[in-house]
Amino acid sequence: MGALIKLLLLLLVGFFLASEVNLSTSLYRYEDNEIELTFPVWQTDNPWYYLKWNPAEHEFEQRISLKQ
Repeated sequence: MGALIKLLLLLLVGFFLASEVNLSTSLYRYEDNEIELTFPVWQTDNPWYYLKWNPAEHEFEQRISLKQ
C-alpha cells in the first residue's frame, strides 16, 4: 500500500513538472484569483489537458484532447 502511494505521488509530481501553471492571486480583489493549468508544457497551443478556474466569476473550464 505504501509503494502505491509513493508511485501516485511521484506521478503527480511528474505531471506538475511537465505542466505550465499560471496562478493569479490577490488579497484585495476576489475577482483576480484564478488558476490556469496546461499539460504538457511543450504543446501549449493544443494541450492534452487544460483547466481554468476562477471562483469569483463561477467559471470552470476543462478540456481534454486525446488527438495527437
